[in-house]
Amino acid sequence: MRVKWSYLGAVGTLSLFSFTWLVRQETTITPDTAKSKAILTADPVDLLVAVHSIDKNSCTNNTIMPKGWCLDADRVPRYVAGGKPPSFIRHYNHKGYEKCLAGKTLVFIGDSRVRYQFMHLASYLVSKRFMRCQDLHSLNNKSGLLPDPECYLIDHKNHQRMSGKDWNSWYQKTTAMLESSGDDNTQQQESLCDCYRPNPFQPQQTFENRFIKQATPNGEVNLVYLQNFENLIRIDADFPPFSSYFPSSSSKRCTVGECGPGNRNNEFQGNLTATLEEVLPLLNTTHAFVNLGWSRLFGLTAQSEFSCVIPEFEQHHPGMKVNLISHVPNQGYKGKSTPYNFSYAKEMKCASGVIDRYGAAENVPTNWYWDNQHVLGILNEEYNHQLVEKICPLQN
Repeated sequence: MRVKWSYLGAVGTLSLFSFTWLVRQETTITPDTAKSKAILTADPVDLLVAVHSIDKNSCTNNTIMPKGWCLDADRVPRYVAGGKPPSFIRHYNHKGYEKCLAGKTLVFIGDSRVRYQFMHLASYLVSKRFMRCQDLHSLNNKSGLLPDPECYLIDHKNHQRMSGKDWNSWYQKTTAMLESSGDDNTQQQESLCDCYRPNPFQPQQTFENRFIKQATPNGEVNLVYLQNFENLIRIDADFPPFSSYFPSSSSKRCTVGECGPGNRNNEFQGNLTATLEEVLPLLNTTHAFVNLGWSRLFGLTAQSEFSCVIPEFEQHHPGMKVNLISHVPNQGYKGKSTPYNFSYAKEMKCASGVIDRYGAAENVPTNWYWDNQHVLGILNEEYNHQLVEKICPLQN
């Protein structure tokens, strides 16, 4: 008999945030699935938001910044989209991320480009800083500087593809990098990886499911990544949600990098629709960001058709918010026609939540990617700002 184990406890309610800035003008941040009317305030000594002053000259000089981007006062690129450049732009800082995500379980389902956004977010939560990689150093003519150690999480071989034999070592090292003992157990972060890749690579024999649990002063944050290359997700019986996060002494959980055929027991195997129905409730998911897999197999038409699954799913699971997360466009993407006319949401057959990763990547320099498909720190930071502000909208 299969016993369903409820992962991470009961789903918490979401709160409305407000904070006071400068002349105590209140800005209300309203989560899209808010159930509670409680208001938390933060005065200027405990801001949840970083204010980035914009260098407007950089916005109009396309030899410095691609259209839609500006430099801030620290020479960090900020995406401002079309229209008149603002004087400043605001994003949540680390405390803001923690407060927004506390009590929530975010599940990412997709290919390697979804994985690296997940890794970037998990890294920020544990390191409390956004990684600075070669894309930023090259922009600021400091290409001789070494990238931050955290860049290994998203650019594992410094712009080179790994051979098959290196992947299992990467799984082990990155799982350890995403762990932290924290300060007095208030910032402790745990990391699990149901992971294995054969050499040579075979997608049907490759597994990567990651589980992050972080304790914060505001409550627990949970992040989950489930690998999906070919609309097929598999989860081992000795990992959440089918086993306790912290295994008993009798657990047969496989070692990171060794969770391959012959050393695993798939408790779940199914496509994305089955994963939504059967796995997300067990994980006590509050927010999911999903796609069907590799873009060469599941392009815009397939994603558009899948958009109709989401409203029906949410109707039966009102405590969950599911967003389709677009593929990251390949290096050198110039837009569908004219700048800013492509809307991923408008291309969907049915109205559903989306995370659109096309707009920000339009016309960016090639060195913001580490290969033809995978982006470095600048774009992943922007993508995660958009994602967190989708959960807890922030008025700029």
